[in-house]
Amino acid sequence: MAEKTIFPREEKSEALFKKILSDPWACEKLQETFCKYLFCSEDEATPLSAPDFTQALFNAYDNRDLSAFLMAICQHSLFDLLRNSYLIPFRFNADGKQNPVIMTDDNGNLLPEYKKAFHQKEYEHFREVYNTLPNKKNLYLAKAYCYTHSYDPEISASTQIVLQEHTGILLIRELPDTVKQQETEAQAYCAVWDLMTDLEKELPMAFVFYGQDTLTEHDKRYDELGIFLPNSHFLKHLEKHVQRAEEIIYAAN
Repeated sequence: MAEKTIFPREEKSEALFKKILSDPWACEKLQETFCKYLFCSEDEATPLSAPDFTQALFNAYDNRDLSAFLMAICQHSLFDLLRNSYLIPFRFNADGKQNPVIMTDDNGNLLPEYKKAFHQKEYEHFREVYNTLPNKKNLYLAKAYCYTHSYDPEISASTQIVLQEHTGILLIRELPDTVKQQETEAQAYCAVWDLMTDLEKELPMAFVFYGQDTLTEHDKRYDELGIFLPNSHFLKHLEKHVQRAEEIIYAAN
């Protein structure tokens, strides 16, 4: 039977799935995220009708496409669910959309195009934290968002949907060497699994970004890791949270 999947399968994902299954905390996070976005939930404003549910279920069976079924019942692909459960990283600038948006320069100064977009107190707080940190390299005030996807069968295309946008502090660091050796994104996710779970268990709701050959230093390109700490969760004692994130990153290297 030919497979007609709406999203390409992530290759070599078995090791990643095994890591998730071996961690009860991760399984709970995934289940919570699935239930939160489930269209069939009684709390959902636009619940999926029984015929639509049945059609989606049968289509997924015929096409061997789990993501199509998940899109129908919770508007998330499998990897959207993992991402919004904070179990795998967000990709830098996924789907060609700028995310995160960096709003300061290498010296912590607000870029001209964002000077009118910020309350002075918010920027001053960033500067206070910035000035107290010993390692200011690749540390920025930024905006970032979490997202999922919708799918339009008429044009056979998916569209990124922004779920929540936040302002916070972004740390960008070079990825561990072990990640560079991985062949697929799923393998890269697996390679940073321990780092991600350490971050999320210590700093819940921190965004982790990753990119392949996206960090440029001295005319060389590197894979990179980004830790984004939203002000909505980390504004209080922000400098301590930044330092803790640094400790976790360097402990993993």
